Amino acid sequence: MNIIPDSLSSFIRFLIGILLLQGVTVLLVYTALQTDWHVTWLLFTLLGIAIGVLVALWFNTIIYAHRSRAVSKLSERFSKEREKIRVKAEQQRAKDGRDNERLAAKARSSSGISLKTGVMVGGTIGLGITMMVAQFMTLGLITLTAAGGAALGYSVRVRQEKMIQNKRLATESRDFQAIEVDSATQLLPRRASKDRNPS
Repeated sequence: MNIIPDSLSSFIRFLIGILLLQGVTVLLVYTALQTDWHVTWLLFTLLGIAIGVLVALWFNTIIYAHRSRAVSKLSERFSKEREKIRVKAEQQRAKDGRDNERLAAKARSSSGISLKTGVMVGGTIGLGITMMVAQFMTLGLITLTAAGGAALGYSVRVRQEKMIQNKRLATESRDFQAIEVDSATQLLPRRASKDRNPS
């Protein structure tokens, strides 16, 4: 706990309480010395204890009010931070959704292209086999070679696009940073639990 309170109002309240306690104690001692204190010592002792209890309760109220203000300030700050985190997460989720939709649309369009390409390559291979069967051997081999080269070129291009896409997604995932909290920093003092053994 800090020696000097955080707020000036709490400091003033403590100062008034301490000065009042000292003044009442001096007045009580002076009055006790002016009277026959051998007879009235019990009365003055009980009066001093009662004043001490009242001042302790007053100080406890001041501390409770100060703690409540500190907790409400921290709660407000944490709720603002939680709202900022929620907004950032929502923005990231929306961005990821747009990226996923774009990738899905690209996959749909590329699957259409690859279906068309597959039909063309398959038709060309069928034409080449038909030419070979029909005694056009050289022309059939040329057709088969062209169809194989086209199929190989399209498959290499698809692999390269997937590799580029994976690299882009990996760099985007590295750019996303999580909020780190220093766990060693204690924001609010914790009460000692009743379960702990003092050993």
